[in-house]
Amino acid sequence: MGFIAEIHLSHDSLPLVPTIERCSGVTLRYEYGTTTDAQRQQFVSAFSDADTALEAAMDADPTVSNPTRVAVFENRTIYRVDVETPLEIVPDCCVENGVFAFTITSGDGGWITRVHVPNRDALSAFRAHCRAHGVSFRVNRLYDSSASDEQTYFLTERQHEVLTMAYFAGYFDVPRGATQDDLADRLGISDSAVSQRLRHAVSELIAATLESDRMPEECR
Repeated sequence: MGFIAEIHLSHDSLPLVPTIERCSGVTLRYEYGTTTDAQRQQFVSAFSDADTALEAAMDADPTVSNPTRVAVFENRTIYRVDVETPLEIVPDCCVENGVFAFTITSGDGGWITRVHVPNRDALSAFRAHCRAHGVSFRVNRLYDSSASDEQTYFLTERQHEVLTMAYFAGYFDVPRGATQDDLADRLGISDSAVSQRLRHAVSELIAATLESDRMPEECR
């Protein structure tokens, strides 16, 4: 059973937090970490159109070094960085206490991690470890894991922004209360950018909510 918690973590010496603070318009997603020859490394996805500014921020970030592009896709760039700080986003005590991280993404000047915790003692141990190391620990949401796990999808801040604007402006209403041009004007971006972000956001939500075993035969 257990609980699902959304936790905000922040400290100037947490990996990549200086970069997150400097590039507030960029969304980072932690993918995984490894250790080679005593050097900790992390792989992160960056959802941004401004790779040059992001890489400059990484170069100036004292918590990491040697930022390297691993792969570039239409909607994201994957980087490998060497970690130069002893602090960890999800510390070893979490593994020892059975804490599982669904997603770790940047937000609000730090990292937002969505985790499953088996009991409140595990959550308390996570909090105690963070506070002992001066890391800000704030629980944004906490709910029973038996309720649902439908929120494992991932939207970038820009996708969330355009989807929210489209919904409340009446873009999805019949008849429509707003057009893509209207959304572009309100957000100060191009019509094509609105179209791309909406498609990516809707695709992500559909993939996370539709049952794959009910795919129409015509699409198989």
